[in-house]
Amino acid sequence: MARILVVEDEAMLLMLASIVLEDHGFEVLSAANGRKGLELARREHVDVIVTDFMMPEMDGIAMLSALREEGHSAPAIMTTAIPRSQLPRGDEALFDLYMPKPYNEEILAQSIGEMLARNQARGDDAG
Repeated sequence: MARILVVEDEAMLLMLASIVLEDHGFEVLSAANGRKGLELARREHVDVIVTDFMMPEMDGIAMLSALREEGHSAPAIMTTAIPRSQLPRGDEALFDLYMPKPYNEEILAQSIGEMLARNQARGDDAG
């Protein structure tokens, strides 16, 4: 079962995303801000990270940057109400998919499934 880390400071969005992803058979770890998400990702193996951009304590870009510097390579989805053109320049390499808010949770689950399938195919090709 794939483990998905969802980092979101809006409690209702965090709960809704978690429920939908669990309904799709994913194990969900959740955090209410980037600092807690960073701590969870350091402690637990995660297959995909879904993170909001703007959050208290640590934003999603800072969290992903810290994880990438530590060698974490799990694919990431950035969710935000901010237009992609207004995200900090040069940080696009930190995440694999930009998903504007409000997003459809079913599309989120489908996108995660596609990411996992691509990673599995890459792993099969390498072996």
